[in-house]
Amino acid sequence: AARAALLPGYRLFYDALVDYGDWVLVEPRGFVFRPRVDPIWWRPYYDGYWAPTDTYGWVWNSADAFGWATDHYGRWFYDDFQGWVWTPGLEWGPAWVTWRMGDDLVSWAPLPLAGTGGWSDRIPGGPFLYAATADLAHGDLRARVRTAEQAGVNTMKLEPVEREVVRDGVRIPLGPPIERVERAYGFAIPRVRLEELMPLGAATLRPAADAAGAAAGADSAREPLLAAPLAEIRRAGEQAARDIRDITGRQSPPPLRVPVLR
Repeated sequence: AARAALLPGYRLFYDALVDYGDWVLVEPRGFVFRPRVDPIWWRPYYDGYWAPTDTYGWVWNSADAFGWATDHYGRWFYDDFQGWVWTPGLEWGPAWVTWRMGDDLVSWAPLPLAGTGGWSDRIPGGPFLYAATADLAHGDLRARVRTAEQAGVNTMKLEPVEREVVRDGVRIPLGPPIERVERAYGFAIPRVRLEELMPLGAATLRPAADAAGAAAGADSAREPLLAAPLAEIRRAGEQAARDIRDITGRQSPPPLRVPVLR
């Protein structure tokens, strides 16, 4: 029922993510993805690290097996009953977050859904995560991240980072100027390159066998025909998460290439 209720273009995400969580009905958003994680500590854009690029600004690298999808497509939002849930989208971005920055502190939070008026006031710890500006490029970022209460500073002094650029027809957030983070860090930060894991972008459309009552060839009865089998997509996502998880547990600098599944 959840799969059939999703738009045809979104059913790839149902098939790819169903092993990592549950698709639950949250009105008026419809069916959304709720990951099977520990709700006490887990939140979006927490378990992983940021990598600076010349083309996309700061790219998020998630240690979650589902992060290749949920942190680069669609939007996260907090539901008072279900916790953090994700609604799919078709536009890839380096991370769908909003940024704030001060002299020594940088913060980020999932972009609020359009039409909601902002974030829920019931998010544990608030919507933003905080780190010292000098720590933003560290691979072991998770050990350095704090909530507003844990940060113990006047977070109201942070100003929005309004840096965006259009890439491949999509307006994406770039995040803090890399040069400003370098000044806080004290050293030059190497820019990384994205390593495409498989050609998902070569998808075409096929008639959807489960679209009951829809005429063959109609837009509502068609969904992506992938250039790679779903089993390979899952394996690639899991391997990328393992590699990233290994990096987040070390003090060494992140590699110069980051895995991307898009």
